[in-house]
Amino acid sequence: MLRRAFPGIYEGWIVVWSFALLIVVIGTVFFFGFGTIFTPIIHDFGWSNAEVSLAFSLRSEVGGIAAPLIGILIDRFGPRRSLIAGVITAALGVFGMSFMQNLWQFYLSMFVIAVGVSACGGPVGMVAAATWFNRRRAEAISYITVGGGIAGLGVPVVAWLVETLGWRDCLQVLSVVIVVVGLFVAANIRSRPLDHPQPVDGDRATPANTGANTPVRVSWGVPPREVMKSRAFLMLSAGQAAVAFGTTALIVHIIPFLEMQGTSKAAAAFVVTVYTLVSLIGRLGLGYLADRYDKRLIMTAACALVALGMPLLAFTSSYAATLAVMALMAPGFGGTIPVRPAILADYFGTRYFGAVNGAMVFVQTAGAFFGPWLVGWLVDVTGEYTLGWLACGVVTALAIPLTLAAAAPGHLQAQYQGGSDEQAAAG
Repeated sequence: MLRRAFPGIYEGWIVVWSFALLIVVIGTVFFFGFGTIFTPIIHDFGWSNAEVSLAFSLRSEVGGIAAPLIGILIDRFGPRRSLIAGVITAALGVFGMSFMQNLWQFYLSMFVIAVGVSACGGPVGMVAAATWFNRRRAEAISYITVGGGIAGLGVPVVAWLVETLGWRDCLQVLSVVIVVVGLFVAANIRSRPLDHPQPVDGDRATPANTGANTPVRVSWGVPPREVMKSRAFLMLSAGQAAVAFGTTALIVHIIPFLEMQGTSKAAAAFVVTVYTLVSLIGRLGLGYLADRYDKRLIMTAACALVALGMPLLAFTSSYAATLAVMALMAPGFGGTIPVRPAILADYFGTRYFGAVNGAMVFVQTAGAFFGPWLVGWLVDVTGEYTLGWLACGVVTALAIPLTLAAAAPGHLQAQYQGGSDEQAAAG
């Protein structure tokens, strides 16, 4: 384990960067890279855009349905067991998809993949990281999401594998990569023990935070049943669902959209690479700002960037214009990823973070389900993407007022945080 090999490094950072590596693989294979097999599957089987899009929508929705249960299991058994089970399940789903012959097998494979990714994806790492950091929580989570930005570099590699080996052999290769990387990362992931010798946030030891009479930070949290009824949770969840409607449709359809314009698969994959790399500006920059300013306003700004860019895609007819619009939206998309869990931890604490985060992911994936399917159906009906991108713009814009309405639940924080945030150890 890396913590034994590097005992001088704060273990929280080992957790963060280890999980960032896994997110590189998950992002490359499941989120950004799967768009490279969209057109080959249509060509091989003759299925419609809506039918193939529905499979990608199921990937999001099934993962969202599983998220609350997985969040509860993480709170009870820790992130490592969830991660190992998720990696193996997702890899089996990818491997099984390489042998599919009909539509129901495609949907079944996506179902298995969705459950696996939900059990080993970003929310698992965010739950673990939230226990290791307090003052630098949004920053730490933003570093985990760096893996998603770097994942764009792997999309041209996946596109090359599809062109060289065919999509079936490509999926088999990727399933092996998932298992190897996932098991390595699992060895370095755990929640922070209450008696851990290193101070929270990795601060240097001082007379104030060492010694037998040191106050021990005890996690606080609003019970999930109270969270679900709060205005803050409902508004923030609805806003994130609106954003996911557009961003998930974008990731699923941007490569076939460019291919419809005559762009090669390699050039289309490069656009995804640029999108993910530019998203690092939002992942890191907005994550940094969120620890210093009102997280709700930072999230609103991120949503506004996405809402501004989505309808512009309806009027792009060149490769350069599409690339420019993608670069405009990327920081907003990237910023929503670390800021959302940071807001949840601030608003509702970390004691039940897995369950609360899972519940929000469940709501969020409602948007992720309908976005890709609706765009695919509109392409079948109209033969182009114009109406689909306009619809995404309208829905995504709803995230702005919804997020602004998600003010901190001060009454819940006063009720559940008071007196339990710090308790004295024996002394």
